[in-house]
Amino acid sequence: MIKNDFIVSVVIPAFKEGKTIQKVIRDLKGSSSYDTQIIVVDGYSNDGTEEIVKEENVEFVSESRVGYGRAIKTGINHAKGDVVVIIDADDTYEAGDIDKLVKPLLKEEADVCLASRLGGTLLPGAMPRMNLFGNRMFTLMYNLLYSQNVTDTQTGFRALTKSAIKHLDLYSDGMGLSTVFLTEAAKRGLRITEFPTLYKPRNNHSRSKLNRFKAGWEIFRILLSGQA
Repeated sequence: MIKNDFIVSVVIPAFKEGKTIQKVIRDLKGSSSYDTQIIVVDGYSNDGTEEIVKEENVEFVSESRVGYGRAIKTGINHAKGDVVVIIDADDTYEAGDIDKLVKPLLKEEADVCLASRLGGTLLPGAMPRMNLFGNRMFTLMYNLLYSQNVTDTQTGFRALTKSAIKHLDLYSDGMGLSTVFLTEAAKRGLRITEFPTLYKPRNNHSRSKLNRFKAGWEIFRILLSGQA
């Protein structure tokens, strides 16, 4: 039974996503059926991100320390909810799927839920071939090494219960944190589920900040040794 007083905290790590952040926030506001706290953690963007976020009347947190994972952890520290949702600011994910993402957690059927792009629909141009190859390889490694059965370990749209997060050692400040969430969850016997989602191409004015080789090497080390 889903309780009416559940709070969902949404953490949005952002850096120069002023062209897309407003739509992500509005899609979340218009789709969530629960009391929702939205926290944007910004790495000192200079493209109007701060002004847009404040105009939308959601929480804005500046983070001077570098790293995707660092931004997420800062957001988690500000989260008041029973469930923490993480979503990228580039409007490539279906923010309107937030209820699907949190429902298994609120019903206490799982501790972690992933919005799977590789198990869902990739629109043309949404994911470069090298990224797709890397995602499939890392997901295969994860499933084999940690006895799991997921389809997209690197998704940027996921949810975890706050109680589960408290048991995880979130030691990465980089892109590898997405993998750390899952390796730590598996080691602690937490329940992981997922659902298929739609993944869209980036806005023409939005550029990826991903360093494929640096991120890939960090993820590889985490999967093999459990540390960055």
